[in-house]
Amino acid sequence: MLVRTWNSAARAFLQDLQDVNLYLQLLMIAVSIAVAWLAAVLLRIFLKRRTAALPGRLFSWPSLRKFTSLLPPFFSILCIAIAKSLAEHFSIQTGWISATIDLAMAWLVASAVLLLMNGRAMGWFISGVIFLYTLLNVTGFMKSTSLYLGSMAFELGKYRISMLGLVHGIVIFVIVFWLASTVSQTLENYLRRSAKLNYNIRELIVKFFKIFVYFIAFVITMDAMGVDLTALAVFGGALGVGAGLGLQRITANFVSGIVILLERSIKIGDLVEVGNYMGWVRMLQMRYTLLETFDGREVLVPNEELVSGRVTNWTYTNEHARIDISITIAVTADARLARELMLQSARKHRLCLKEPEPSCYLRQFTDLGLQMLLTFWIPDIKEGRYGPHSDVMFWVLEAFRQHGIVIPSTQASSMAPPPVIP
Repeated sequence: MLVRTWNSAARAFLQDLQDVNLYLQLLMIAVSIAVAWLAAVLLRIFLKRRTAALPGRLFSWPSLRKFTSLLPPFFSILCIAIAKSLAEHFSIQTGWISATIDLAMAWLVASAVLLLMNGRAMGWFISGVIFLYTLLNVTGFMKSTSLYLGSMAFELGKYRISMLGLVHGIVIFVIVFWLASTVSQTLENYLRRSAKLNYNIRELIVKFFKIFVYFIAFVITMDAMGVDLTALAVFGGALGVGAGLGLQRITANFVSGIVILLERSIKIGDLVEVGNYMGWVRMLQMRYTLLETFDGREVLVPNEELVSGRVTNWTYTNEHARIDISITIAVTADARLARELMLQSARKHRLCLKEPEPSCYLRQFTDLGLQMLLTFWIPDIKEGRYGPHSDVMFWVLEAFRQHGIVIPSTQASSMAPPPVIP
């Protein structure tokens, strides 16, 4: 079919070479394109001079310069359309002129797509598809190419899949899934800038919208490829079996992510402890949760561990935290005086809360002496506990030295702060 079409097109072209109408049309097309390019260049120079002195970004030359790429195809369409009218007036054939107008229209649309997509790979792909379709259409090869690709097919069970369907499916798959990704990303950016919805509600809407959009894109692609949509029932069953076997953990993490968002047990910015890791929640994804530890590491924790395992959320209902300082003093020391000095040291700190008040206890008698325990609360655990812990211990040490209270030297290890939060 393609060979016959090519032979007939070659014979028609050879016949046109003997007709003066071909050369008249080519001359009119060349003159029209030259006039169009001249008009585009002159208008570009005019806009550049007029907008050079204009304030603001909207009408400045840098903002308008990228739009001038549409001027050559636009003026080409206009000039060639005028040439077509003149040719019809003088009874000149217009087949080549009409084909050139179609190509100029494809040129304009492709340039607009590249402009809107900032010259990205997807823009070049869509532009190439538009121009190839127009070229096949104006040369008369579209029908024969479609028939040829349609004849190349293979059987898959009771379904017949042709090369034409595959080509349509691939093109529509790329374009539709790109549109789905763009729409999903646009909605995601809009919702995440919205202050009316909390983070969990926004993430749930985004995730379910993504699933819906990609499902619609998948259905459109299958329909374009000629696949009977009733086959989705079989595919759904196969997918269920796959989820139960190979995709079990992925499905569990996905469902766990939805549970976390619905329960609001973990939110962005929370300080959590999971297993051997402690850090701030920076991101809640469909499969994992991103923790940033105190030393700057980023840990990807599967959502299933946050649902089925034991998790400490230091900021679930409030951000208060208690600091415990254990010090052993000599048996001969005044325990009541030591207790008062430790309470004074805690109250001196700017982060020490007045409610609940600091407390100090005589916990037990040991071989080293009297074990004292000082506890006080700070308002925000995110500021860390090492700082207040260290400050209060410095002040306690200075107060003990001023009042002659001895700390046995062999208890250095018991004075070390608990390695919980730096």
